[in-house]
Amino acid sequence: MNTFTTFIRNLFGATDQTSGGGPKQVIITSSSQPEVLQKRMQEEKLSHGETVMANLSPVRLEKSRGRMVLYFCPMKSIEVLGTVAAGDGGSLPAQAIVEGLTTPANLKEGIYNLKNVTLTSNGTMQVKATEETTWEAAPSELYRW
Repeated sequence: MNTFTTFIRNLFGATDQTSGGGPKQVIITSSSQPEVLQKRMQEEKLSHGETVMANLSPVRLEKSRGRMVLYFCPMKSIEVLGTVAAGDGGSLPAQAIVEGLTTPANLKEGIYNLKNVTLTSNGTMQVKATEETTWEAAPSELYRW
């Protein structure tokens, strides 16, 4: 399938039959509530320019056009596992992005603890996958919003 055909199919919500049951790309949207991520980072005293290994607990995943959308709204905590680079003490940016996050093909929509990601704040808050990144189901009855 060429790029133009894929673009048109995605534009009108057609499913891509060529993707099979592989991993799903994780994205965030304008509705993903990055202000919750920012608030949790502030609670952990993280600052601009800082990079840490962390667990985000919990986050919500919802399917949308063959991808999974990540929402920060239910997040109660960030567990800092280690500091990779110290921050400069500046304030955290308001925008967020995710890089390299995918879910296994069999992972369903729901509430998850996102484990072993790199969290950086330099221009944007960046949640990046590592080789150890995993999705652990969280008990959804504990996380109502």
